[in-house]
Amino acid sequence: MKAAWGTYRRLLGYARPYRRVVAVSLLAMVTAAVLEPMLPALLKRLTDEALIGKDPTAGWQVPLLMMAVFLGKGVAEYAASVASQWVAQRAIADLRQQVFDHQTGLPLAAHQAQTHGRMLSRVLYDIPQVGQSISSAWIVVVRDSLFVVGLVGYLLYTAWQLALMLVVVGPLVAVVIRVASRKLRGSNREMQQLAGLMTGQVESSLVGVKEIKVFGARRYEAERFNALAERLRRATMRTIRVQAANVPLVQVLAAVAVSGMILFVTTLSSRNLLTPGEFFGFVTAMSMLFEPIRRLTNVNGTIQAGLASAESIFGLLDEPLEPDTSSSAAGAAPAPARAAAREPRPLRFRQVGFHYPGQERAALADFDLVVPAGATVALVGASGSGKTTVTHLLARFYAPGEGQILWGDTPIDALPLADWRAHLALVGQQVVLFDDTLAANIAYGRPDVPREAIEQAARAAHAWEFIERTPQGLDTPCGENGVSLSGGQRQRIAIARAFLKDAPLLILDEATSALDNESERQVQQALRTLVRGRTTLVIAHRMSTIEHADLIVVMDQGRIVEQGRHAELLAHGGHYARLHRAQFDEAG
Repeated sequence: MKAAWGTYRRLLGYARPYRRVVAVSLLAMVTAAVLEPMLPALLKRLTDEALIGKDPTAGWQVPLLMMAVFLGKGVAEYAASVASQWVAQRAIADLRQQVFDHQTGLPLAAHQAQTHGRMLSRVLYDIPQVGQSISSAWIVVVRDSLFVVGLVGYLLYTAWQLALMLVVVGPLVAVVIRVASRKLRGSNREMQQLAGLMTGQVESSLVGVKEIKVFGARRYEAERFNALAERLRRATMRTIRVQAANVPLVQVLAAVAVSGMILFVTTLSSRNLLTPGEFFGFVTAMSMLFEPIRRLTNVNGTIQAGLASAESIFGLLDEPLEPDTSSSAAGAAPAPARAAAREPRPLRFRQVGFHYPGQERAALADFDLVVPAGATVALVGASGSGKTTVTHLLARFYAPGEGQILWGDTPIDALPLADWRAHLALVGQQVVLFDDTLAANIAYGRPDVPREAIEQAARAAHAWEFIERTPQGLDTPCGENGVSLSGGQRQRIAIARAFLKDAPLLILDEATSALDNESERQVQQALRTLVRGRTTLVIAHRMSTIEHADLIVVMDQGRIVEQGRHAELLAHGGHYARLHRAQFDEAG
């Protein structure tokens, strides 16, 4: 219970920046709660003074006062509802933005450890659940709790002996709500996990729809989806059953208390200890208690669902972001070092070693390499030899376990992370394009870039050849992940993006391995222009694409086994020669 309260208090902290509007909302709720018990009080006066006492003044004053109370209560409830929802929606928007920003800032290992479905469901499923708990649920809890306090206060003022009945029934109601809360929160955690699995399956089925059709796997996928849907249905029904039982139990206990109170009040009235007006006002106040108690009991399920979602969201927000060692242990690099880092520099790997989490075999061991400034160095080797790991360390997706990587004389981890990545441009085999225009994809992350610079980058990448043939030119939508473009066209858009970034260090990760000969020829033309004047690291699959590299480095099981130029390595007859011969034999 203590942990749940801590979670909810942290959740309400998102309303703190809007405390003035919260104060308006609370003031309006208090006003409505104060006016609520005035209705039975006016009915008491109407009965005792106007109907029995025949007081003409009370006969016209009480109806006017009742109209004023209803009007004031309506205005107060409107103000409370609008102000509370305004605060809640702003808090939800802030939380949603923070979750999105945090997810994109997590280390690559955190993304690989979680399914995309679970990460998506936090935004699509968890945040709306949290939104309910800090919008409508918060209004119900505060407003109706004040209503109950006001009405109970009136009842105790009318007959103070009723406090004994509340002392007996109150703890029983608290126990029922506590047990139901624990069960509801557990069921909602299970529902969140299942919703994440279902989101992931839907996403993968949409991405792999071609494979599903070709391999005749529609029935298989449908059965998998049906199994998840059935598990989610059962978890949902468990929640519904607990919530459905919770409400009647609380209402039965409340009815017992109300019946006892009415019996007690009837006894007082029969002994002339209560006037008819007091009796009528008391019964009216008792009847008015049922609705806020019902709403408070019902809202428990919404709150528990929100708490379970909030626990998941805060668990994400508590995960550490990508380490930026420059601002912690190492200290930020001085201004001269940052400026020097933008100049053409050699890239040095000094005895670098690295293990992926959970793997015993080293992905890299004693990796020692110098890439001269402005040179093109190619990494070749069988799958799993460590080539991609080099690029992951270079981009600081991971930190080396041993050794050091330097840009010139500056360790790359001595530079702020964002500053260092500003020096990198990447063109990979799997090009990621966003569902936007061609211009927006070329200038990705830089909406202020002039149109002329985008067109110039497209021409340099030989992408203008197909862009100018489209009806909308640079404003042509490319579809989700560039679905409307061919493989070669997507690669040239990625190259144009690298041209526009104009970074001094370029990584080419098998940029042409998935292309046909004609597309490869066009992409190679663009790449030859792109690498000029840049320090370039190439991960190669096709040997023909790296024959003119300044240095070829052959890797095997995370180590460098050979290095040299193309002709030297062929003449040596070692690993490179065997890889080269095997590939050309395979090509026929």
